[in-house]
Amino acid sequence: MKKLLLLMILLPVLQLALAQDTIVKWTFPHNSLGDTVQNSLNLLNLTRTIRVEGTSSISMKNGASDYAAQAINWDNGMNTRYWYISFKTRAYDHIQLSSKQQSGDSYPGPKDFKLQYKINSSGTWADIPGGTIVLNNDWTGVSNIDLPIECQNQSDLIYIRWIMTSNTDIKGGTVAATGTSKIDDIIVTGVLITGLGDRNEAKELSTFPNPSSSSSSFSITLAKETTLIEIYDVNGQLVYKTIPDNAIITIEKTLSAGLYLIKITSDGKVNFVKHIVR
Repeated sequence: MKKLLLLMILLPVLQLALAQDTIVKWTFPHNSLGDTVQNSLNLLNLTRTIRVEGTSSISMKNGASDYAAQAINWDNGMNTRYWYISFKTRAYDHIQLSSKQQSGDSYPGPKDFKLQYKINSSGTWADIPGGTIVLNNDWTGVSNIDLPIECQNQSDLIYIRWIMTSNTDIKGGTVAATGTSKIDDIIVTGVLITGLGDRNEAKELSTFPNPSSSSSSFSITLAKETTLIEIYDVNGQLVYKTIPDNAIITIEKTLSAGLYLIKITSDGKVNFVKHIVR
């Protein structure tokens, strides 16, 4: 009984400690070629794009939810034709990847894919464990697959590709030039590793506007009896510290664009809230 009680107490803490943040994502919400640029708000990878190698150019079609990226000309593409993305994971570990694919509609596309990764454009492609994907004319993929440890806390670009591994189409024939492949809902997540965690048990604690501009101030609404405010960047460096004298304070310090953790000490307890500067 004591062990069960301890587990019940620790479980929310462990879940909080391993909370996954979105690092980069492609959900193709607008039916526009602009959707080839990722659409997460994480400043680490704002301009990253999805590309294809060896096929036609990308077009937008109906997807698993909204829209999806599509390409044709996968014929004779075994081990040479693929979708790929790139991104950085600086200050994140426990990197996970989810994606959905479809090969079909009226023009059956590649049946067999696998996931591979490399670090830096000069790196060597390697298989991602558990990354074998067998498709049909429905949306199939991977969910929260763990990326190798080399992908953690990377300032260099990480490349991920979905490469076709046979010339067989989803109907058992040979992939033709008209065969289609779609990809959707690519989401890469990770756990911030500043060592500060991300906890906001004080419900009244918030920042506004959030995101704020690097050329303007922002305000913090504080919990009662706050005795100290500290602001840390994603590298865990203390960039600002003050003792508040009001329930709402304005931070006038100029902060460069990025993600920050604001540490609030109130009534002997510590809480954290994330703040983004653009």
